[in-house]
Amino acid sequence: MNTIIYLTRHGQTLWNIEKRLQGRGNSPLTEDGIERAKELRDRIKGMNIDVIYSSPIERALNTANIIKGDKNIEVITDDGLMEMCFGDYEGRRTDEVMKENPSWDIGLIMKGNTILSAPNGENLAEVRDRVSKTMDRIIEENRGKTILIVAHGITLKALMYYFKDDEVNDEVMGQATLTKINIDENNNFHIEYKNDNSHFTVKEQKLGW
Repeated sequence: MNTIIYLTRHGQTLWNIEKRLQGRGNSPLTEDGIERAKELRDRIKGMNIDVIYSSPIERALNTANIIKGDKNIEVITDDGLMEMCFGDYEGRRTDEVMKENPSWDIGLIMKGNTILSAPNGENLAEVRDRVSKTMDRIIEENRGKTILIVAHGITLKALMYYFKDDEVNDEVMGQATLTKINIDENNNFHIEYKNDNSHFTVKEQKLGW
């Protein structure tokens, strides 16, 4: 029996618009972020989802609870799904940080640099390791079920790396988009679709990196 994983990213936040590094910090969802999450809620209304796993960080958990709608299912928070820790840079604007420290570039991390980290923060190798262990456990505990996971931009890049996505270093998962992965009994992954925003009423809107 196949296990089905749906992935989504939290809705747009104020810090997304301001291009601040959120990491383990938090910023409230914007009205647009809430609206896109509601549109995803409406899309999955007829889907059979057994459980929702969410990062415990407020922007993700709030998104998870919006998407859940009136489904009678549990939202389980898991620290393994938290965003990359940006340490001393959290809450700061990316352009200010990069001007102050030209050797640190968020763009390099997005493209797969596994070594770069903020002072007192994580690097991508550590995020990938954390996410891999988390997914191994979630899949093992939910064989044959349909799972929705609500996470963050870099966490989702680590998740797509786990699911052997060839394009993982070339794209960013959009906020409140939907990705579907089928997993067979032998743990073979098939990405049915990804970053799908067909439920959005506003298509051209840039919802932060």
